[in-house]
Amino acid sequence: MPLPVLIQHLVRNRLGAYCERRVPADARATQRLELRFTDDAVIVVDSRQLDNRWLSLEIARFRYNPAAGTWLLDAPHFGGTPPWRQHSRKPVREIERLIALLDEDADGVFWS
Repeated sequence: MPLPVLIQHLVRNRLGAYCERRVPADARATQRLELRFTDDAVIVVDSRQLDNRWLSLEIARFRYNPAAGTWLLDAPHFGGTPPWRQHSRKPVREIERLIALLDEDADGVFWS
């Protein structure tokens, strides 16, 4: 089931603003952070231009539980099955807390 419209709007505002801030203005011609919406999640995708083509890598997944109104943050599990592993310890209601966790990246699983 797709994310509710109000939740999509919230994510575009909050997570979209984070993605804008994360990429320096002078790098935006060759790098961008994009949001990809799936059924119950939003994936942050890092795209970079190399030799006139764009290469993309999924960086993080924010999963929404509509019944509980909570979010979880997943990290990529490169080459693993399943392709994502839960990173946040417990569900939270405020997506901003998970955005801060992504930005902090204390374990080096997102931005290293």
